[in-house]
Amino acid sequence: MMSDIVIFIVVLAVLVLAHEFGHFIAARRKGVRVEEFGFGFPPRLFGFQKGETFYSFNLLPLGGFVKISGENDVDSSDPRNFASHGVRTRASILSAGVFFNIILAFIIFSSAVSIGMPVDAGDPLWSGRVRDKAVTVVEILPESAAETAGLIIGDKILSLEADAARVVTTGVSDVHEFTVNHAGRPIKIEIDRNGQKNILSAVLSENKIAPLGVATAEIGKIDVPWYKIPWVGLELTFLTAWRTLGGFFHIFQMLFSGQSVAGFISGPVGIFSIVSGSIDMGLAVIMSLVAVLSINLAIINLIPIPGLDGGHLLFLAVEAARGRPVGRKISGLAHAAGFAILIMLMLVVTYLDIKLRL
Repeated sequence: MMSDIVIFIVVLAVLVLAHEFGHFIAARRKGVRVEEFGFGFPPRLFGFQKGETFYSFNLLPLGGFVKISGENDVDSSDPRNFASHGVRTRASILSAGVFFNIILAFIIFSSAVSIGMPVDAGDPLWSGRVRDKAVTVVEILPESAAETAGLIIGDKILSLEADAARVVTTGVSDVHEFTVNHAGRPIKIEIDRNGQKNILSAVLSENKIAPLGVATAEIGKIDVPWYKIPWVGLELTFLTAWRTLGGFFHIFQMLFSGQSVAGFISGPVGIFSIVSGSIDMGLAVIMSLVAVLSINLAIINLIPIPGLDGGHLLFLAVEAARGRPVGRKISGLAHAAGFAILIMLMLVVTYLDIKLRL
């Protein structure tokens, strides 16, 4: 459990620091003064001054922050102040965090592909580009025959045996058909777990729909020449971003139609559960998960809610349209209210995460 928590903290830190580093680099390149770059969140432990920026190391290791000079001002005569620059310059600084999260996802996806990233071999996207295909457990129902037998997500099912019947699994349908035909009977399951073969025993339930209580998929590793790895990394980045956008659009549709979205969104507890569940599946799976989370963070930050980068960009769009900035009092109240709403939403999502897992 402790190692899971450490990995979870490292994952969050990498995602948030990449985002904040984007703002930091963009501000520096545009000549805007960065007063502080914080590793973790206050209270402060220690720090040092280098040039005009103070680098602080803080107690809560869940990311970081950047304090840019004049970021909350409406106007300024100081050329090193954020507010003294035009709309385009300020928009580029605000967008840089999102851009760096996308770049991070691309780098991680490309690296994961280089060491053998697992994908669904049944996806037409990977047709002819997958090696080492195997029927793999991707979900286990609670209190099922599979859970009782000791199956875990990531196990490769090699064969099934019941009475005198035996089948070597070559596809997902083999598992379904064999378990349905032997519902209610004891079976033996030959698995490959991280390269180690083992035989587990289970008693199938009488349920004809899912006697074993697992969901399986034909999982393999992307097999492409080294010189195509960056292209596949780019492909995965855009594909994930597109599917994530579709997922968010679906969630908003559900919200506006009055449907519950409790099972479709996750807070820190849910993310920890996902990260923890992927650790035993190998480095490439963890890396691809971090890339997906990085893209999620980028898209969430673009939502035009005050308190997020998207909210600041919305105010810049209003400023560009009306020819003058929104008043400091109005923008300050809006961003404070937006931040408070985000905190409340985080608390609600965390509560639902905990309730879902009890």
